[in-house]
Amino acid sequence: MATDTTGDMVFSRPQVGADTDDWGEYLNNNWQKVDEILSNTNTTKINIDNYTVDGITITNTDSADNPVTITAQTITFAGGVAETVYTGLAGFGTLTIEPDNGTIQTIAMTGNVTLSSSLASGEFVTLRITSVGSDTVSFPTMEWIGGSAPTLSATGTNWVHLWNVGGTLYGSFIGTSS
Repeated sequence: MATDTTGDMVFSRPQVGADTDDWGEYLNNNWQKVDEILSNTNTTKINIDNYTVDGITITNTDSADNPVTITAQTITFAGGVAETVYTGLAGFGTLTIEPDNGTIQTIAMTGNVTLSSSLASGEFVTLRITSVGSDTVSFPTMEWIGGSAPTLSATGTNWVHLWNVGGTLYGSFIGTSS
């Protein structure tokens, strides 16, 4: 009798009564395939895109270009969470705050700045604004904690939080560090 194989993983399935001397070889080959699939050195990986286990859904894990999205009631991290610091904002002109660039964004001003925001509901960014001098920062239309846009320090490091809830942009001046 011919040896049968499984569909996706192509594991060998020996025929009962026909492959009496080949079982060990089949099992060893199958375990080798499992080892290669689970190892980090093989290009054949387990695709867990859109996989749900115990109420936790993992999506968009099919390539390095897609971020991992985990949907769960509570996520507990063992260790720290590293934020992306984005330093690519120019020092003057109209600058767009894009949360996809990083949750901490820095602006070393070299002239007047007008900020615009692409924050969607639920997104949050911390701004680090330096070298203000006599230049000005115009913030987008938003609601400020405390009632109005802050007066930034000309020489210190200014820290501002921006976030969006339900389509409304909010801001809070955290303070100035030296």
